[in-house]
Amino acid sequence: MSAHATLTAIEQETEAFCRLRFTDAASYLEEKDAFCKRVRALVRKGRQQVGVPEMLSLGTGRRTYGGRSFTVELRMGRGRKAG
Repeated sequence: MSAHATLTAIEQETEAFCRLRFTDAASYLEEKDAFCKRVRALVRKGRQQVGVPEMLSLGTGRRTYGGRSFTVELRMGRGRKAG
């Protein structure tokens, strides 16, 4: 399943949950718990497919991830020689 398919599955799950009508609190809580579990699993799968932790993908500077510390630097392409 691609990341696009995972996001589509999350969207379908939320639309299906929004369409449900509940008659009592017990059925609502059961459905809500099942829905949350399915969406969490899909989000985990999506994160694996994307592969880059959110905090590492933006900005420059010092970062720590997974017990490791490193620096994110901006690299500029070399300019062309005139002439």
